[in-house]
Amino acid sequence: MPELKVKTISYGNLPEENKRDPKILEFPYKKPFLQEIQEIEQEKDEVRNGGIKGQIKMVMSPSELKKFYGGYLVPFGYSEDQIMKMPMKELEDLFNRVMEYHLSI
Repeated sequence: MPELKVKTISYGNLPEENKRDPKILEFPYKKPFLQEIQEIEQEKDEVRNGGIKGQIKMVMSPSELKKFYGGYLVPFGYSEDQIMKMPMKELEDLFNRVMEYHLSI
């Protein structure tokens, strides 16, 4: 069976006769906003510097992450209901404080 070769064609390297075809539209490439780029870089740094916690955040969905954090917080008097309703940032801060306390004992 012969190999199928795929050739990617952009608008810029089309012949002029094809560019005049009304069915072919030019879609200019737009780079992400500077803020989005900074957020992406910040997330990458958090993962790199976050060690195991950073890796866990990458592979778990938000609900799985809340359940994981809850497993550590329930023994400290937090109900599962409180944990599931808590904003993620607040939950992460609380989890970090509990872990710091736990490690200092």
